[in-house]
Amino acid sequence: MQTGKLISGQMQKGVSMNIVDLNEALFKRINAIENEELSNEELEREIRKSEAVTSLADVLIRNAKLALDAQKLFDEYGTERTVDIPLLGISNEGLMTENKNLRRRLADKEAYYE
Repeated sequence: MQTGKLISGQMQKGVSMNIVDLNEALFKRINAIENEELSNEELEREIRKSEAVTSLADVLIRNAKLALDAQKLFDEYGTERTVDIPLLGISNEGLMTENKNLRRRLADKEAYYE
């Protein structure tokens, strides 16, 4: 799946979209359809674009929720697996480093109290 960043209604290839970018894209669509200077034809075109962006946003959000739910299960059952959730800015590399640091701190505290 190709990711990108919305720029002037166009997707820039190779850049991941995060939740802030998604919110900006959605608010741009809101502003576009609130423009009172649009003709009926232009307004209909902006509404269609907004519906398309909203539909894609819904898919991105559902995918992020699925990945987050999967990560919660991995954490609950103590597995070492991690899930990338680009929309939330979460990557395997960052999580693995964070998990290792957390485990190290917990092990140090357990050793201190033994």
